[in-house]
Amino acid sequence: MIGAIISALAAIIVGIVTVIKLVGDAELLVNALSLTFGVTAIIWVFKARRSLSKGSSLRELTTHFLFVLVFVLCFSFWSLAVKMLSLEALYGNLAVAIEYLFISLAYITIVGTAYRIRKLGHEFGFSVQSKEIAQLIKKNKKKK
Repeated sequence: MIGAIISALAAIIVGIVTVIKLVGDAELLVNALSLTFGVTAIIWVFKARRSLSKGSSLRELTTHFLFVLVFVLCFSFWSLAVKMLSLEALYGNLAVAIEYLFISLAYITIVGTAYRIRKLGHEFGFSVQSKEIAQLIKKNKKKK
């Protein structure tokens, strides 16, 4: 099993290096690969989201994660378009500002999602019980 994973990873690395040498532009290749992985991730998350119960906390978090993926995919797509079509020469700083907008929206969504996860942790967590357990452990250590 581990040997197969290592072999697959080595094949992927060799393939990427070969394509970089053939294409000659590593940034272009990385952007294209990012788009491929991004689309795949969005498809999987969308399928996972459909299988979750409506109104569930996990479905809501999946929706937030889907928005993050969409913003990152938009960033990757725009970055690739700027590179391939020389949009920076046409639009100047506006082309770069749009890239920053997409990645900023992704990070803002990540922060919002992290806050929601934190709230869920308090809602479903065992913070009260863990404090009681810690106090009992301290009491037991003092007795010994």
